[in-house]
Amino acid sequence: MKPVYEIRSGALAGFNLLVPKLGGDPSALLARVGLPADCVRRPDILIPVATLAELLNLCADELQCSDFGLRLANMQGVRMLGALGKLLLQDGELGEALAATHRYMVLHNQADHWRVQVDGNELSALRIDHFEMPLAAEQYRELAMGAGYRLIQDLAGEDIRPRRVTFRQGPLSSLQCYRDFFNCDVLFGQERDCLVFDAVIMRRPLRTAGVKLNHYFEEFTRQLLREHQGDIAQQVQTLILQTLGAQQHGLVQIAELIEMPPRTLQRRLREAGTSFKQLLQDARMETARWHLRASSIDINLLSASLGYTDISAFSKAFRVVHGCSPLQWRKGQRQPG
Repeated sequence: MKPVYEIRSGALAGFNLLVPKLGGDPSALLARVGLPADCVRRPDILIPVATLAELLNLCADELQCSDFGLRLANMQGVRMLGALGKLLLQDGELGEALAATHRYMVLHNQADHWRVQVDGNELSALRIDHFEMPLAAEQYRELAMGAGYRLIQDLAGEDIRPRRVTFRQGPLSSLQCYRDFFNCDVLFGQERDCLVFDAVIMRRPLRTAGVKLNHYFEEFTRQLLREHQGDIAQQVQTLILQTLGAQQHGLVQIAELIEMPPRTLQRRLREAGTSFKQLLQDARMETARWHLRASSIDINLLSASLGYTDISAFSKAFRVVHGCSPLQWRKGQRQPG
């Protein structure tokens, strides 16, 4: 059976604001692809990426807006990182924030991942698909590329401009539309989807989150907890997944997010028949199995995204649970049966 590739509903941030501006009804459009009307306000719902692509295509057609994906991207940026966004904007440089963001996105979007690398004086952010969509996904790819660019600007400055932007697909709108969004020439029909910047931006200090943005992050965390109200184990596991990428997934950090003393949290988990250590392992192993089976992600990147200090620690933990190394498990899953 083929895996279902999913993404968290945070990818629809801004949808309920953009659609009415274009003369549409957000709830009606969501219903036509089978999504609940409140999924935009519940940022941790998992939705099939194919459904998201279908929704974006529907909006572009119904609202006669060929650049719908880019317009939605323009309303996202750092907000799509949820609880991690607040942690990132506390201190540091853009390079550190991009590394944490990279790890976070691995866990929250099963459709694709980014490969960020510096080569000489250029920083490249390459977007890699994990699979071929069963329907046209051009709007989805434009949303992903546009949101990636806006994220970098949100983190370190609106004056940041790419050197160039490349798409594998053809344009959906006028070339001027892309130049206006990305502030540079955009090339189509290329080998890869890629944003290229001056490498010097990696040393840029991060911006300080304002009152409105901090309020958004706090409300995001409260909403996550409300989603699993009464289930302390599920609340903890959800917050672990939110903070793995920033290496802020320890008992103390999670207890702070839940606004509970660490010892009280440990006691509550014991009463629920589990422990923080067990929930952390479960979150890591479930995510690891999915990616090893269904994506082409490098095991080193997966290890870092899951919060391990190095690949040997990941391999050891995986072997204890599964009796073999991650690489061996991946090979076994992909052998024809």
